[in-house]
Amino acid sequence: MRQPVNGWHDHATALRQDAAYRMLIQEMRVGQARRDLLVAAEAVNYTGLPDPLILEVGCGSGYYSEILSYLLGRRMRYVGLDSSQAMASLAHKRYPDRAFVTGDGTSLPFADSSFDIVLNGVSLMHILRYEAAIEESRRIARAWCIFHTVPILRRRATTVLRKEAYGEATSEVIFNEAELHHRLRRAGLIIRQALDSIPYDLNPVLGEPTATKSYVCEVSD
Repeated sequence: MRQPVNGWHDHATALRQDAAYRMLIQEMRVGQARRDLLVAAEAVNYTGLPDPLILEVGCGSGYYSEILSYLLGRRMRYVGLDSSQAMASLAHKRYPDRAFVTGDGTSLPFADSSFDIVLNGVSLMHILRYEAAIEESRRIARAWCIFHTVPILRRRATTVLRKEAYGEATSEVIFNEAELHHRLRRAGLIIRQALDSIPYDLNPVLGEPTATKSYVCEVSD
């Protein structure tokens, strides 16, 4: 397995990502929400829980706490976790009334069944030990896990790419969909919905079309 590239830990990366999402939030507030933002809210709404306690793994600067509250029309009970101290620090400054912690998505610092929903917020694709991340999300979820905007392909095996994100080098996992489904089932998760998220076609790089989906998974007994 390739070693991870740690561009996400750079303070400048955190600022650039935050600026990009500030623009998306502005567009959302004038009725032009990007599809992935809408899908995140749809996924949470699908669970049917009226007032869930949500942990977001890979929260960045905490923007989904604002996005979900706005699109669902209620303040969310929300905790954010990110492996990057730079991201978590910026989240504290951006949303001082929210709880944010620095931690590893493959070894979450919470007890079993601590949260109603564990939302992996567009971060599974950046975790090379994704099997452990899936299992940890399942461990601390009481009811639901959501893996948001996961890049998938059908024929090729799961593939790790190196790329630049917000100006820094990062690793990115493009999942074979059948393998991902197997990993979710093995972790004790039942896929209840697979929502089409933002377009993301890497056909010129990988030789086959790719897409992104958000998986709404119920915790099995």
